[in-house]
Formats: sequence, structure tokens, C-alpha cells
Amino acid sequence: MEILFKNITTLNEEKYLDLVKFHNKKNNLKYHLYTAAISFCIIVGIAFQIRQKTYSSLVILSIALVVFLVYRTFMPYKKTRQEAEGEKIRNNLVNTYIFYDKKMIIKNINGKDELKYYKLYKVYENKDAFYLYLDRNNTLIVQKDGFKIGKAEDFKNFIKKKVKFKFKK
Repeated sequence: MEILFKNITTLNEEKYLDLVKFHNKKNNLKYHLYTAAISFCIIVGIAFQIRQKTYSSLVILSIALVVFLVYRTFMPYKKTRQEAEGEKIRNNLVNTYIFYDKKMIIKNINGKDELKYYKLYKVYENKDAFYLYLDRNNTLIVQKDGFKIGKAEDFKNFIKKKVKFKFKK
């Protein structure tokens, strides 16, 4: 089997935070709309409880609204901080990506995985990297300057053909 592309990417906090910013930019609208919709429903429930003069339910819904808003505000920051301080980032995990015609291989100190292109959830490109999403929350970072075999521009055309409509710029 002929190697079409080979890339070596070292994960560090800077690259991870770039991914987080990119991911948030892509998903912020959905996240905020969901938060607004749930908050609106709780506020309608609060207004109804005020009108009905059922103050125990009013207190419960008010507490639920505050807890929900605090959770939706601070949880993404906590999750990002935990990931950024995690072992992969702290130890500058080095991933080697080898791309063949039908599959890709991912190697690092933890082992080796094989992935067929159709299993990719989405592929995004920004100025420095390609983000290969395995699902909504797990992403492989392929740095454009890490190609040892092939070029980033050629890889872009290759991966576009492999994932078709899943590729986004």
C-alpha cells in the first residue's frame, strides 16, 4: 500500500486552545440558541407560577433557572481547562498520521489506530490546521506545517474527495 500523505503533529496547549476557539466559533450560535430557548421556557413557567400565586413552584423554577444559567456559562470553561491541563496536552503528545487511499493510520505512544474515511464526522480547515472530527466532541488535529510526505494543499483536495459534503472551510 502506497503512503499518500504523512503528517506529524505535536499537541500542545496552544494548538488545543486554537481548536477550542475554532469549535466554539462553529457551534456558538446553536449553543446560545438552546440556552435561550430553555431559559425562555423556564421564565414562562416562572411567570405562570407568579400568576397562579404558587410560590413554592416559583422558588423551585427560579433556582432551576439560576443553576441552568450558571451551568451553561461556566461548564464549557471548566471542560476546556480540564482538557488543556490533561495528559495529552501536558506531555505534548505526538501523533503521526499516515494517509492511504482507503484508510488512515494514527500512531502515538499509546498505540496505533486505523480509521476509514467514511467514519469521519466532519472535516474543517482553518489557516493552520485540518480538524478531523470523529464525532461531535473528538477531533484529530492535523497541522498544515507537519506534512512530511505530501503537501497541505494536495491533502485538502484528497480529503475533500474522501469525505465529500462533510468538508467545510
